[in-house]
Order: sequence, then C-alpha cells, then structure tokens
Amino acid sequence: MRNIALLLIASGLALGSTTPSFAEQEVAQSDQVRVVADLAYYQGQDAVPEHHALTLVLPADNKPRATLLWIHGGAWASGGHEKEIGLARALANEGIAVAAMSYRLSPGRWMSETLPETGVQHPAHIQDVARALAWLWNNANEYGLDREALFVSGFSAGGHLSALLAADERYLKQVGLTAEAVRAAIPVAGGYDIEHYFEVISEGLGDQVAQDHVIGVFGPRSGHAAASPSAYLEQSNTPMLVISEGQTVQYADHFEAQVAESPMQNRIRFEVFADETHASLYRELINENEPSPARTMMLAFIDEQLAQQR
Repeated sequence: MRNIALLLIASGLALGSTTPSFAEQEVAQSDQVRVVADLAYYQGQDAVPEHHALTLVLPADNKPRATLLWIHGGAWASGGHEKEIGLARALANEGIAVAAMSYRLSPGRWMSETLPETGVQHPAHIQDVARALAWLWNNANEYGLDREALFVSGFSAGGHLSALLAADERYLKQVGLTAEAVRAAIPVAGGYDIEHYFEVISEGLGDQVAQDHVIGVFGPRSGHAAASPSAYLEQSNTPMLVISEGQTVQYADHFEAQVAESPMQNRIRFEVFADETHASLYRELINENEPSPARTMMLAFIDEQLAQQR
C-alpha cells in the first residue's frame, strides 16, 4: 500500500522529468495538427498567467467531432499544460480537439524542495477547471468547437478534478453553466473519495505526509467529503468512464462500490489496465508515437456518447 500511495502523489515529479519539452514536441509534429499555445482562459483581477492558461490542439482539418478538456496530474501541487501536449496531439490526430490546461497549485515543499511552500487549497483547483470549460464554451465558435460535445478528462489529480466537475454542478454554475455543458467525463487513475484517500496516505506514508499533503490540498478533514466526487452520486447524471491501473486501482474499486449502491450504477463504467503502473499508463497516454489501448478506449467512449441523443 505504501508504494500505491506514493505513486499517486509523486507522479507529477516522476513523470515530468521524462516528458519531452513543449518545444521538442512542437518540432516533432507541427505539420499534423494545429496548436494554439498559452491561451489565457481566465483574466480576472486575481488571475495568475502561468496557471490560468491552456494550449488548444486541433485536428489539421479544423473540424473536431468533439473537444476534450484535459487536466494534468501532479498531486494538485505540480505539473502544467505544457507537459501534456503528446496526448493532445495523439487525440487531435484522431479528430478530437484537446484543451490541455494548467491550474493553480497547492503547496508542494513536502514532496520536493523545488516546489513552493505556499499555494492554494480546494476549491481553487476545481474553480479553475470550471473556468477553463467556460472558456471553451464561450470561444467555441472561434475555434470550430461543438458546445454539445465537450468532454472532460485528466490523470491522477486531474482524474479527481474531472470527476468532481462532472459530479458537482456548483462550480459550473459559478461560471454561468450547468452540468449539461459536460457531455461526459473520463477520469484516469484518480482518487474519488478524499476521506478514503486521506486514510490510504496516512496508512501508507504516515500521518505527517497525510497532513502536509491532503490537508494542504483540501483543508480540514471536515471538508473532505464535499471535495469528493463520490459525495454527489445521488444528484449527478453525467456519464463517466473511470480508467485505472494496477497500482492505484484501490481508489477506483472504492468508488465503484459506492457507485454500485447509487442511481449512477448504469452511467459510470470502470475499466482497469491491471498490468500497467501509474507511471507506465501515463507515459503510454502521452506518447503520441506509440499505440495506447487507454487512448483507444477513451476515443471509443467519446464516440459512444456522441452516438447517443442527449
């Protein structure tokens, strides 16, 4: 269990060091897709340009059949949209526009001396995700995007955030949208019950790490249920495909048991790549030059949802 917990919270550092730079990816595939980099999705008085930015990757024909908002991982404390361009390019080459977004981060010094001691807490991250989706909605016509085909997905911390956006309508309402704005969600390798997540981290890495990490991200334990996608199963109606891998599948299993007792049991599907690690699944997803069964599964789910009438 210690390795399972450690992989989830440390993925942003372990994976980021092996990901090609944005400039390298730009050179590699610049003729196959259209890349619009570093777009500001929020420009309010409290905007942080480094974090309130996304890169939009469009199919070469500028006619995407759907748009995916992709949220990076990194324990809510590290990472950024520039590391996710390989996945965006791979999906754009299959006809899906991808908006890879950054968001404000929580303190990460507990994880690495290179990360800041200060940062935001929940609900800042999910508020940023809602802002990014609102930007896509408001700018859909300019980029040839279909408002009726907006999906949300993410890896690790991004998996949690994508599920929360789909399950808890409050954050969409804050930006003038409703749950109907999200066609479906594809959370990947995330945690969906923050109370359970705290317990796993505490047991696997010790109470101090649980305090520094989980309390650092989500605040006092009294608020952890409200930050959990699992808390909204009675009111949510957004379909999900929940993808996990062999090392953090316990979070998905816990969520699946909750879903089985809820009205969402026929609207949330669970798939696991049991032979993959947290790191290997991520590397496979973002490697545009190699096949990815997980990406193929995501594409099939998107097309399945598009085929259904709303």
